[in-house]
Amino acid sequence: MKKLLALLLIAIISLTAVSALAEWPERSIELIVPANPGGDTDANARALAAALKEELGWDVIVTNMAGGSGSVAFEDALGNPSDGYRFVFYHNGGVTSELMGMYDFNIVDDFKLAGMPFMDYSNAFLINAENGKFTDVDSMVAYMKDHPNEVTFATETGNFTHLQVLAFEAAAGVKFNIVDAGTAAQKITELLGKRLDVIGTQAGLVRDYLTTNQFICVGTFAENTIPMGDMQLKSFKEQGYDVVFSKFFYLAAPNAVDDAVIEAMNAGLAKVVENAKLKEYAENALLEISSMTPEETEAYYTAQSEVYADYLADYIE
Repeated sequence: MKKLLALLLIAIISLTAVSALAEWPERSIELIVPANPGGDTDANARALAAALKEELGWDVIVTNMAGGSGSVAFEDALGNPSDGYRFVFYHNGGVTSELMGMYDFNIVDDFKLAGMPFMDYSNAFLINAENGKFTDVDSMVAYMKDHPNEVTFATETGNFTHLQVLAFEAAAGVKFNIVDAGTAAQKITELLGKRLDVIGTQAGLVRDYLTTNQFICVGTFAENTIPMGDMQLKSFKEQGYDVVFSKFFYLAAPNAVDDAVIEAMNAGLAKVVENAKLKEYAENALLEISSMTPEETEAYYTAQSEVYADYLADYIE
């Protein structure tokens, strides 16, 4: 009889927990973006937040917390998980930062990945049309071979663009003067002012500068040409430089967060895939909307980490 009562009590407690979780979220969810406003990470997070609000009625607040190549945001989330109401929204820059020993934590070990809502194959190298040195990838490479270590490339040390530039250097047999210029928004400002020669960022983020011919896209990291309105953005691979990468965006919450919350967030992400406004945003930003499960997200993250480790071998202790 006591055993039966104990089992009934466990069942009641379990049902109560499930019922309570079914109400999640009961308050605002915070997406912590490890970047300043104005970049692609910030823009993508805000588009996702708006879609979750429209489709599900969720209040999602975007908080910008730049610094330490993502470490500031991740450590803040670890220190205050807030019962599953705080998620870091970041991209694969976290992989490179982690590999280069810039984090005191491990994303896969210390966090649960709730999903991967966006995939971006349009990351590109961009130049100011008035730079006066080169106009396309071949003339850029030729100039760099004649002027080694002179052409400046804006990156954020340990971030995704750092990986891109190392891979391109290996494929083209050239060396940039790599400059730590901060976030995407900061790099765009520097390129507009012609204070730097080349930047790497999402092509969709600088669509206006490309269509007004202020910027030139010398190549993307996609497999093939990407159409953007009346423009055709050629890939590096098509132009003889075999470097292909995707930039993926994911949501991560500390391990202290209940698995059921992770599943609930993932279910929400799956529901916004068909949101009309999000689809329009993704098309304009040259993004693909993804609906990976938490398990698929972690597997993809881990596989990409292994690829990146090969490129960053000289930087890994």
